[in-house]
Amino acid sequence: MSIKINRNKVADELGRRISASTSPFHTVLYVAKELKDNGFEELILSEKWKVKKGGKYFAKIFDSTLAAFTVGEKWEGGNFRITAAHTDFPCLKIKPEAEIYAQGCVKCNVEVYGGPILNTWLDRPLSAAGRIVIKSDDIMEPEIRYIDFKRPMFVIPNLAIHMNREVNKGIELNRQKDMLPVMFAGKGAEDIRKSGILIKELADCAGVRKDDILDYELYIYPFEGQTLLGTDNSLYTAGRLDNVTSVQACIKGIIASADSDARDNGISFTIIYDSEEIGSGTKQGAGSVITRFVLERIYKCLGIDDEVMKCDIASAIGLSVDVAHAVHPNVPEKSDLTNKLYMNQGFGIKTSAAERYASDIKVIGIVKQLCEKYDILNQRYVNRSDIQGGSTLGTIVVSQLPVRMLDIGVPILAMHSARETMGIDDQYYLEKIVEAFYKEA
Repeated sequence: MSIKINRNKVADELGRRISASTSPFHTVLYVAKELKDNGFEELILSEKWKVKKGGKYFAKIFDSTLAAFTVGEKWEGGNFRITAAHTDFPCLKIKPEAEIYAQGCVKCNVEVYGGPILNTWLDRPLSAAGRIVIKSDDIMEPEIRYIDFKRPMFVIPNLAIHMNREVNKGIELNRQKDMLPVMFAGKGAEDIRKSGILIKELADCAGVRKDDILDYELYIYPFEGQTLLGTDNSLYTAGRLDNVTSVQACIKGIIASADSDARDNGISFTIIYDSEEIGSGTKQGAGSVITRFVLERIYKCLGIDDEVMKCDIASAIGLSVDVAHAVHPNVPEKSDLTNKLYMNQGFGIKTSAAERYASDIKVIGIVKQLCEKYDILNQRYVNRSDIQGGSTLGTIVVSQLPVRMLDIGVPILAMHSARETMGIDDQYYLEKIVEAFYKEA
């Protein structure tokens, strides 16, 4: 059976999420609203929970991670499904006291977050998003506000070729010297710096006084929009495909599972973590106790004892959903000889002898049978034996929970670039496999 994919529809839906997901905090805000609109009840991490069979719930975790789950009306234990993705992306993070005066300009002091391809950030309009903390009447409860400038604020200029004739032979960029964005140029730049231009912009954006801002946490992101391209609109280019593509699949899947009769006797669970790009070792990362912490609360609310929970975890199956490397048409020798991913030919099933990707042969069998039943294209991916490749949060999750888990994701080009490229059909296949994973009894 041949499936006709509405590429514009898939791209528009993904594009709305990418536009909204300008920081991990904004990703969570967008998802939280989406879940509320679909009847999910919010649970507060620091308050007592009330969870019932037949319910659907979500909890924001320190603003940048979110867990969502549904409980079947007939659930008595077992039949537990989990998917996971991440909310963060490689980028530049603004340091405190960021303004620097230099040669009639004001620059912004930043540090590198994760492992971006640095030169892809040059000569692009850049903006920033994140959160600020402001003064409140209760000292122990300062107010948090979310900020997105939603306009081009910065640029990191290249050096002209006339001043660096060897640039096309390759150049190493210094993270402290070469990656500083410019945010003002003109007379009075030194006075502008002294006045605290960044704090002023933040205050104006938030509608507060400069003196009320106690601190900020801001991530720089490419301001350019996303688009379909190619002779038949088969390609899609955008920032943050890693890992908004996977967040989209997980959230659509968990929403669909709430309406599935097949899940009446099970628990469907998804969690989108922060901090994957920096090792997951934060309180809201996959390497923390947060997943077990949430699961223990769910089971306790439902009156299920710890031994049953441990049995359920041991018999659970999961998908770690993160992007994969498409074979590069100009550099195909960087891919494996027989296990390579082609764009628009299905999502990737990723395995690694070193377990840099979470893998389990039983889950592979389940996923392949689901693909056959629902006519979903899939491909296998393994790194070249002499290239280590990246890793995912799947292996970190299973180090904390003994769950059978498999890594899957859409194939993309230029992973960790400021702008990545994918085949738009693969997003459709990824969403369908996650939906089928939850749907099947």
